[in-house]
Amino acid sequence: MRFDIQHRPAYALAIVHLEPNETVIAEGGAMVSMDSHVQMQTSAAAPGQGLLGGLLSGLKRVVAGESFFQNRFTASAPGQVTFAPVHVGDIVVHELGAQGVLYLQSTAFLCSSDSIAVDTKWGGARTFFGGEGLVMLKATGHGPIAFNSFGGVKCIDVEGEFTVDTGHIVAFEGGLNFTVNRFGGGWKSFIFGGEGLVCRFTGTGRLWIQTRNPQEFGKALGPKLPMREN
Repeated sequence: MRFDIQHRPAYALAIVHLEPNETVIAEGGAMVSMDSHVQMQTSAAAPGQGLLGGLLSGLKRVVAGESFFQNRFTASAPGQVTFAPVHVGDIVVHELGAQGVLYLQSTAFLCSSDSIAVDTKWGGARTFFGGEGLVMLKATGHGPIAFNSFGGVKCIDVEGEFTVDTGHIVAFEGGLNFTVNRFGGGWKSFIFGGEGLVCRFTGTGRLWIQTRNPQEFGKALGPKLPMREN
């Protein structure tokens, strides 16, 4: 399996090259195109979960901001599948090691090898204060995983401590711990300063951040949309 990212950084497209019997898993609606050697199967369950496990897993994904179903694309001969995210931005391909763990913002997952399991992980109830939800996905296993950003993406090697606004987090490695707090400067700065909540990372590992904040973009765009007439 080989990933080729084109049209970056603003309109990135992931082209996945599959060998015979290889499978790539993607979010529902992410597929742009596929050739005749690839077959798609839609399911809410990972292999071995069964019907109940699949329904519960699907419901967890909905709560986390993902689609209920995931699609499995399997090649019978060498073939290609292309994927694109909903947001305008870049795509990163990361290779998970045998003991690797990657945490992703809920809407960042695009596709991965079927050897990787993606599950929900809550950032804590206090992260929802002020409407800045930080729902994370946990990816484990061995193989490539592609995730997307809103805007450009920057990789940071954290050693010690690093602070990021929650709306700019894309993904981070399992070697990093995080706590969510209101922005420093007291309650006046928190309420009127416009910074909201931040994540304070500690430890050693890679962190990916995005140049645009979806929540702030929505706030700016909302008032400009036409009002719906009854």
